[in-house]
Amino acid sequence: MESLVVECLRCGSHREITQGPLRQANEQCPRCAYVGWAQVGDLTERERRVLRSRPLERRRLRLA
Repeated sequence: MESLVVECLRCGSHREITQGPLRQANEQCPRCAYVGWAQVGDLTERERRVLRSRPLERRRLRLA
């Protein structure tokens, strides 16, 4: 299986996951327990700052 590096949208920690139908969905971040993840290469530094500056209850990702 091919692996993929993802980043927590709350604290920025990275982890490696395997792509495939049997991977566990919405696994919590071991550092902060948040469940929002994005591929490391998909976010710009500006998007990271904007996401982390908003309170958790107001976060909705609308990049389009």
